[in-house]
Amino acid sequence: MDKEQVKAALKQFFIDNLGIDGSILNYDSELFGDEIGLDSVDSLEIISFVDSEYEVSMTGVAKENFKSIDTITDYIVANKK
Repeated sequence: MDKEQVKAALKQFFIDNLGIDGSILNYDSELFGDEIGLDSVDSLEIISFVDSEYEVSMTGVAKENFKSIDTITDYIVANKK
């Protein structure tokens, strides 16, 4: 699995499905803070996307794994069977 492809797909998901402005969204942007400002409903959409796209469950995963596109990607790559 190519990490760069996963990161690009996640970024596109955030832009297309969560309405995040691509010009302010970087791979290391803090998703659930002042920088991007996602909320718990958005986290459910992320979990659903990761599960359907990569068959990796993020349900109940520690919030540190949701910090940025980079951390979500690392979790997907580490847990993909």
